[in-house]
Amino acid sequence: MKGEDLKVFKLFLEIAGISKERIEFHAKNFENSNVTMEEYSQKMVVEECETLFLKRILMRFSKVYDDPFLRKRIQGAIEKGIPPAIKGDFHVHTNWSDGTYELESYVKKAEEFGYKYISVSDHSLVNKGTVQMDERKFLKQMEYVDELQKNTPLRIFKSVEIDVNEDGTLDYPTEILEKADFVLGAVHFDYSKGKEKAFELLKVLIQNKVVKIIAHPLNKIGGDFFKAHLEEVVQLVKENKKVLEISLVPDRIRESDFLVENLKGRGVKFSFGSDSHSVKQLELMALSNLWINELNTNDIANFYEEPLEFFER
Repeated sequence: MKGEDLKVFKLFLEIAGISKERIEFHAKNFENSNVTMEEYSQKMVVEECETLFLKRILMRFSKVYDDPFLRKRIQGAIEKGIPPAIKGDFHVHTNWSDGTYELESYVKKAEEFGYKYISVSDHSLVNKGTVQMDERKFLKQMEYVDELQKNTPLRIFKSVEIDVNEDGTLDYPTEILEKADFVLGAVHFDYSKGKEKAFELLKVLIQNKVVKIIAHPLNKIGGDFFKAHLEEVVQLVKENKKVLEISLVPDRIRESDFLVENLKGRGVKFSFGSDSHSVKQLELMALSNLWINELNTNDIANFYEEPLEFFER
């Protein structure tokens, strides 16, 4: 096994919240094993993860690692580091929802990167599982951000990754969402009705006036169905001034490849989002190197010091 491969292995373990001491132990064991990362993680590592979501992250990333093509691309992008022109990250989850760490940790890391801003965009997911942030909790978080903002020059955008319900309503009423700096909208469920339902809900988000960024837009829809309706999507996105997220989560690399391939040069606006659930995951902003040269940087929100103006452009 090459040292470069082990670097990716260690990165994935650190994102999953494994301690440095245990990472070195597992790296040595894994290097001497003849199993896949998925097999090794399932047997040896997953129970060391602090949260259920980090367990899922580890297993998802393990499958990516076991694809030599994706692993090589990830290693190459990570070695380049976060592009200096990137001003911030729009998609971050803290322990207010299913993230692992407190907001202060993300702020500190963003300051180390030299970012101008970071967005706290925790999940709503009201009544859809054990992890949720209802509107009351969201308002408390906004007050917390206001206090934290007094102690840092980094701009902390107050946001939320809002979920869309089966009937097309959002988890929070419009008057609550309008208090945010901007809103990410996401389709997380097709409610057992398939891609047609998921696509219907995607269009609801695109046409909602308070939603600015569509997070991981292929989720529950898939590339083939999305492509079959590509012209409709492009028209709706441009008419409604929406930004489509290029997700930097490793197991969504192929989805992001699809978006860039099919939408570059079409006048569509994009944002890069790490979808971080741990502080280490913020470093995946370096995966933006995979697509940055294929896109017009004028169309990428992360390149703007005043992204709120970009959203309304």
